[in-house]
Amino acid sequence: MKKPSFEFSSVRGRLLAWIMLVALVPMILLVAFGLTYAEKTLQARALQDLTESAYRLHEDISARVIKPMETARVFSRSPYLKQALRDFSSVFEADNLYSMDYQDMQDRYWMYFSLYAEEYQLSDLLLLNAKGQVVFSAVQSDLYGASITHVDYAGTGTQAAYKQAMWHMDTTVAFAGNHRTADSFAYIASPVVGDALLGTVVMIPDARLLRKLVQSQTYGGQVVDIFYATSEGSFQSQIDGTTIDRNTELGRSLLRASLGQDINRETSFWEGEWLTHIRAVPTIQAVMVLRRDRDIVLQSVQELRYGGWGVTLIAILLTVLISRRLSINLAAPIRALSDSIERITEGDREVSVDVNRKDELGALAQQFNHMATSLRDTQAQLVQTEKMASIGHLAAGIAHEINNPMSVVTANMNTMKEYAETYVKLADLFAQYLNPQDESERDDSRTNLEAFEKEEDIDFVHQDMKALLQDSQLGLSRVQHIVSSLKIFSELDKSEEQDIDLRQTLEQVVSDIAPAASRSTEITYQIELEGSIRVKPEQMQKVFAAVIDNALKACTEKGSLRIKAWRENKTLMIDFQDTGCGMSGEQVTKVFDPFYTTRDVGEGVGLGLSIAHAIVEAHNGTVKVASKEGRGTRIRLVLPLR
Repeated sequence: MKKPSFEFSSVRGRLLAWIMLVALVPMILLVAFGLTYAEKTLQARALQDLTESAYRLHEDISARVIKPMETARVFSRSPYLKQALRDFSSVFEADNLYSMDYQDMQDRYWMYFSLYAEEYQLSDLLLLNAKGQVVFSAVQSDLYGASITHVDYAGTGTQAAYKQAMWHMDTTVAFAGNHRTADSFAYIASPVVGDALLGTVVMIPDARLLRKLVQSQTYGGQVVDIFYATSEGSFQSQIDGTTIDRNTELGRSLLRASLGQDINRETSFWEGEWLTHIRAVPTIQAVMVLRRDRDIVLQSVQELRYGGWGVTLIAILLTVLISRRLSINLAAPIRALSDSIERITEGDREVSVDVNRKDELGALAQQFNHMATSLRDTQAQLVQTEKMASIGHLAAGIAHEINNPMSVVTANMNTMKEYAETYVKLADLFAQYLNPQDESERDDSRTNLEAFEKEEDIDFVHQDMKALLQDSQLGLSRVQHIVSSLKIFSELDKSEEQDIDLRQTLEQVVSDIAPAASRSTEITYQIELEGSIRVKPEQMQKVFAAVIDNALKACTEKGSLRIKAWRENKTLMIDFQDTGCGMSGEQVTKVFDPFYTTRDVGEGVGLGLSIAHAIVEAHNGTVKVASKEGRGTRIRLVLPLR
């Protein structure tokens, strides 16, 4: 199947399109690809900036954790701390947390530990004895007096830090997302050893330090967030508490980052489009997300895009105006030539083109004028030649069709002339028999008459004379039918148009040609029309009769004929589809020729479809034929609706 291709409807359109194409496409491509390249470059640079910021922030966060760990290690070896832990352990009573002995001990050490916690910006400083009991809290938090080894504190950062410090006997840091509070993000523990293991000191850095550090990196559309993995299988923000499900696209990126993979990507998890860099921070067992608003990053490109497309639009308008003027100047002579050729095709031969140009178009116009003059000179000869050829072709057909029956009539007349002489002689003998002069003459006349009847075989002459007269009458009737059919060609414009009901007209024609009781072909109607149509009724009935008669006679055995009519835009379509014997390709090309028929001699003149074709063309319509041998024939009438 051939692919459809676009074609310009005019040279002017072609010129306009090509001029605009040559002028505008490079500009549009330059703007489009240039801005796209700038956008990609700026986005890549923004991601690189995010990566560098993430690296610096990663170092700062690590330093904020590692430094307190060193401080905790040094602090745990202080004799003053060791003594304080011994003293607090000695007065600690789980059932009486605020005894007078404890109050005295607190007054002794409170100033030192509270100033220490304040100096190192701790949210709390805990002392735990060897049993894991919190014997001192710098802020008297709800952890004071608690046993960290108890199941109630399973999974907390304090218990995790305590156990790691006791197992490894070294300073350690721990995190616990499921019991993390807004005031903590890390738990730093260090064992306190004197002559024996005295207990553990636990420092809890203030979470505000981390927030302040993160917020210091939030500028120019850049936002920093810290996410911890929770036991529920999600990630929770340390900054604002936002929860991200691990099964989401962003959640999967956070999971990959927690395994050590740095990720640059775009996301729309937060409102708008964001460029993000995701990196693990092992120091605090979290994932850091740096993001920048994509619109802010690409704001300069957007402004440049608006400016570039604005300039492009102005250039398009100027190009259209200039191209339009140029195309009109180039296409006007061609349009004039086209209009003149169209007038010639419509029958106007008095045509000339006035194109005052010195270029190729001017030369073409002059050649056209010469051609029009030559065409006017030869038109009369051509028309006369066509008329004579048509008359000769029609005359040959008429002569051929009339010659056959007239040859029979002529031969019959010659024979009947001989029979007439026999009848004259027989009449003379009979007259002598009726009017004899005497009896002997009557006997002689009778003898001669009987001998003549036997000699000429008068009975045979009688019978043959009747047959000859009948054949001659049939031949003359055929000639009369041909002449009456030919008269239709001269009467195509004489009848007047009327509104008819198409279905009713078709059914009447079918009834006249072949009543239902006498036909074996099934006829179905599919008339998809509303209202009447305007045609010349007598002529259109002849068209229907010729087509339907051919269809019924083509169905030698039981077949079918479907008649379908419908409107298509301002055109009436009528299909006659039969299941008859069909025709070959050569027969289809001759089907509208006068006197062409596929029937036996005497069964058809061959003028039916020729007359139908002439009538349809007189209605400014067309007739289309499609046929296949052994399958059937379809004849389509295409008539303009009035």
